[in-house]
Amino acid sequence: MTSEIADSRAVTEYRIAATALRAGDLINTSPGADEDWQQVLSVHTLEQPHAEADAEAAALVRQVGDRYLAVRMTDVAPVDSPVYFANGAGLVYDSDSDSDRPLSEVLTGPNAVRTFLFTRYELVTVRAQ
Repeated sequence: MTSEIADSRAVTEYRIAATALRAGDLINTSPGADEDWQQVLSVHTLEQPHAEADAEAAALVRQVGDRYLAVRMTDVAPVDSPVYFANGAGLVYDSDSDSDRPLSEVLTGPNAVRTFLFTRYELVTVRAQ
């Protein structure tokens, strides 16, 4: 028996082979831990190095061979503390020190990118879109 999901925003997560990843996929780089969801920007294999998307990632897969693939993804760090404003500036509560930190110290840059190496046989947790 199947039932329709009442809320279209409901999330389904599943695991796929790293070789099946494609740009736009949302992946969890830390499943079962703190969860770190990032969006795939490009996937590079020895067969499809996609040098036009990123020359360094293409060079990396040529270096490591056909058992690995390079995945470039966003690098968006979560802000895990409450934010408040003082004198027009955003601050983040810092429970580890006596003073709070400027929001700019917690945020990643707008074009921050991570590159991961996955084995061809590795399963990656993705979120259905």
